Amino acid sequence: MISKEKISSIRKELDTLSESNLSVAEQGILSFLKEQVEKEENLLSEFENNINQKNYNDALTSFFQLIQRTNMMYVYVIQPSILSMLSNERISKIIQDTIDCIAQIISDIVILFKNNMKDFGLESLNININSNPPSISLSLAIKNA
Repeated sequence: MISKEKISSIRKELDTLSESNLSVAEQGILSFLKEQVEKEENLLSEFENNINQKNYNDALTSFFQLIQRTNMMYVYVIQPSILSMLSNERISKIIQDTIDCIAQIISDIVILFKNNMKDFGLESLNININSNPPSISLSLAIKNA
């Protein structure tokens, strides 16, 4: 999964940032991003492992947690009040990379579901991306549910 490599790269980049050069607000943003990116990376690995092991029930659980965490990160980083607090160029770049990575995660998940719809017992998969409020919605139609 491409998103797995991207989120790992973002986590490594976050770990190299020094908080001493940042404002208090930027330190809070950095702390939040570090925590959420690590959790997102773990959930993405868990989801991928469940798919590879054909453990589709646990994969669905990981999927729902992953989407919830993705939405939380998306809503947080795209807020005008958060973006306006950033004066450090590296954090701004990481936030942009995080937004790109979130899109890649959703894309990878949709592709995995599309390729395994029969195994999951899915009839359809719909995705909606809203800008106000920022959110990503995925709908699954499960056969014989």
